[in-house]
Amino acid sequence: MREGKQGRELLSRYIQITNPKGRMRCVSRLGWYKDLYVLPQITIGHSPEEKVVFQANINLTEHHTCRGTLEDWQQNVAKYCVDNSRLGFGLSVAFASPLLHLLGEENGGFNLRGPSSGGKTTVLKTSLSVYSSEKELHSWRATSNGLESIAALHNDSLLCLDELGKLEPKIAGEIAYLLVNGGGKQRSQQSGFARKKQSWRLLFLSSGEVGLPDLIRQAGQKVRGGHEVRVVDIPAFTGKYGVFEHLHFIESGSDFSRMLCTNAGAYHGTSGRAFLQELTSNQAIHIERIRSLSEQFKRNNTPPNADGQVLRVLNRFALIAAAGTLAMELEITKWPQDEAFWATTTCFEAWLASRGSTTAQEGNEILRQVRHFFEQHGDSKFTIMGENDQRIINHRAGYKKWVQETGTWIFFVLPESFKQDICSGFDLSIASAILIEKGWLVRDSGGKSTRAENLPCSTTTTRCYRFDGNKVFSDEI
Repeated sequence: MREGKQGRELLSRYIQITNPKGRMRCVSRLGWYKDLYVLPQITIGHSPEEKVVFQANINLTEHHTCRGTLEDWQQNVAKYCVDNSRLGFGLSVAFASPLLHLLGEENGGFNLRGPSSGGKTTVLKTSLSVYSSEKELHSWRATSNGLESIAALHNDSLLCLDELGKLEPKIAGEIAYLLVNGGGKQRSQQSGFARKKQSWRLLFLSSGEVGLPDLIRQAGQKVRGGHEVRVVDIPAFTGKYGVFEHLHFIESGSDFSRMLCTNAGAYHGTSGRAFLQELTSNQAIHIERIRSLSEQFKRNNTPPNADGQVLRVLNRFALIAAAGTLAMELEITKWPQDEAFWATTTCFEAWLASRGSTTAQEGNEILRQVRHFFEQHGDSKFTIMGENDQRIINHRAGYKKWVQETGTWIFFVLPESFKQDICSGFDLSIASAILIEKGWLVRDSGGKSTRAENLPCSTTTTRCYRFDGNKVFSDEI
């Protein structure tokens, strides 16, 4: 063996003149590469031109591990998910994650919301068993940079995040957009040039005692419709045994939960690889089947007069149901025929019932904010008309008058208070339209949202917003 400069020159000359029979391509990203699915240990699929392997400067020995056989997993994990909607839904989410790239679907997340010690984490561990062990269960207690790196490592796979309540409330909304938008922040190198952003495609499952909207409100921020579309809050408890409906003859919910967690730790990873093997072998056929099943689910479950936000979430539920059904048809789960459809439909209906309506969520948030303003300031910021009101009103928002005939307070809100206080953070025209439709805001005879009223603040008429107090305080939101 030659060393030093001469040896390096000979090696370089050998590389330049040698014509190898085979080729190998190293990729630094897990998930789909063309028609192949790249895992840390193996690449699933056939590529006659070149061998594709994963190579990166990170240790992934615990990532996408396998234990036991597919039959072991079917008998000890998948079997116990039957007749349990949250467990069946979680497994279906796992099977749906690799389909996002093939179908061009967007990222998304589901949060199981409910009290502690009810089995929510068990759902996450069971779902993870499709691809790996519970060592891949991550916590929400992380920085945005940390979650970027975690998401990138779960590209085209399932990400499970436990305890949403541990996430810093002030960054909760930002993190929701970050995970679902599929890309990290744009950063620069020391040289000043842009660094390559981390990116990913995935579905994620979460658990928490609070929902994302609750967390955002804790920070004093506004909940947007985009938040609920990106992270869907599903009530975790079924009303029987925590998240479980059927214990399969196990004595208690806690025993059932421990048994499932133990089994998921002993048998995992095989079903995901079997599913991916089928996808890479017959991709076109399976894509067509997924689309057909998705359309069937949407036909069966589309609510009448549903808003676009609801339809967008329904589309994601449809993909979940289709993925779980395809896994059943490929004999990977060994489930009954309609199990995935039933589990997904049950979770979708639970989400709809918790949401309260099929209209746009921004409308409900506007109504909540308006009611909150009148609850807090209905006395302190409004001068009473028709009485000798001697109170000192700081930061006056308008006037109010008692109408004996109807037995209600009428509130006259001055324009700038309406814009800057009551409807702060919302589009004024949208807020006005929603309030008028609800009957809280009374239009003038010409259909305008403001009315010309005789108010004590001026010797002439003043255009203001007139609110019906009975409606504001008594209507359901």
